[in-house]
Amino acid sequence: MTNQVMVAGKPISQFYKLPFEKNTRILRLNVLESNTEHRAGNRPYYLVKRKPISFKKGVLTIRVKLENEPLVKVYLKVEYDHLLVSCSVDTDESYLGRYAYRTLRAMLWNEFHDFDEYYWPECFNEVTGRSKYLDVICDRYGVDIKLKKMFKGFFRPNDYFLDVLERSVLKRGEALNGLTKLKNENGIGYCLANTDSLRFHSNHYPFLIPYTFSTNADNRTVKSYKSFLFENNDFHESDLTSNQLNLNKICYQMKKIAKIQFVEYGDNEERSDEIASMNLDKKRKIFELFNKALPMLTQEPFTHYLFTYGMRNIQKRPMKMCMQVATFSMDIPSLSFLLTDKGDYYELKLRFRVNGKALLFCEDQIARFFICSSSKPNVWYLLESEMDSEVVLFFSEKNFRIQVPKGYYKEHFEAYVDEIRKHYELEVK
Repeated sequence: MTNQVMVAGKPISQFYKLPFEKNTRILRLNVLESNTEHRAGNRPYYLVKRKPISFKKGVLTIRVKLENEPLVKVYLKVEYDHLLVSCSVDTDESYLGRYAYRTLRAMLWNEFHDFDEYYWPECFNEVTGRSKYLDVICDRYGVDIKLKKMFKGFFRPNDYFLDVLERSVLKRGEALNGLTKLKNENGIGYCLANTDSLRFHSNHYPFLIPYTFSTNADNRTVKSYKSFLFENNDFHESDLTSNQLNLNKICYQMKKIAKIQFVEYGDNEERSDEIASMNLDKKRKIFELFNKALPMLTQEPFTHYLFTYGMRNIQKRPMKMCMQVATFSMDIPSLSFLLTDKGDYYELKLRFRVNGKALLFCEDQIARFFICSSSKPNVWYLLESEMDSEVVLFFSEKNFRIQVPKGYYKEHFEAYVDEIRKHYELEVK
């Protein structure tokens, strides 16, 4: 007698298969109802009491009670392109029982349900039933599934991965000699203004903004900040060097185009595409301006970094407690990947090199086109390609490392690694 595959203590033959919408984990109502003659009436979710009670080896167990009927259990297992469903009463591979149908119908109250949160292939030990990747919490509120902190970058089949396409490198100017010298205790400095462009406040791309200040007696540190400089400021240009005059022009250009525009409620698809195109053009222009400004910026002795929390917070005067001393380097960072065999999974890690030395990212110091190392978080390096900035932004959301179980690495992830290899250094261990 052949051994049957068991799922939640039941042979797989007792599970009914329902196909998902292509390339998703979405089950549609029309698919469900085409697989059974059962129907639930006009208000199918009111008469079904259901509570998820466990998630073991990828199987979600739901306790279900229909009106005036005893408790039963319904089992759901999410596979790559289909849902397996069974119950403790009558469902098998050829028949979708009433309890299983009513449970799913209640979940599809909006005529569809996305089961992606329950799709965790190759994550559970078949002997112990435990997962090294997941924290599964079962309490009176139901089942909560979260990735463990060290596996924030865990990759599942069909998860989004950045397309590493054309990598266009901007030619960088030569470093200028010497630093600008202060004429007196008052001077002008430059601030890299940055915020989180993924959140909805008065968002903006990073840009440079000049400010005026007075120094302490040593003429090396700032005593107080006087004001930010805007294009319409009444400021004596005779007090500025030619380097500062040219740098200011670039700063004013940046600020004009730095604000990110978002799609508003009611915008149609054509308007959404138009906004996306406008933002892309702004981003490219600002990157080009940073590349032009960098040699001039490295000449200035007073440079800072400011996390703005939005354009609206850039008022007349900088707040001293928020201004971080920063140094801008002419060294060009190059991205470097490390692919490591971790036993039952592979890990793809992003680092960068400066003058051949491998450095780790400072995770709290990412400013779209600029990066810092964990060893020197106040030294900023300008990336040489817009594609590099997209790669860094993508990996920064995953703690700069992605884990892929070996069970599906070759089929679902190896092609991404091959594409990375075409554009960047890839070391394999």
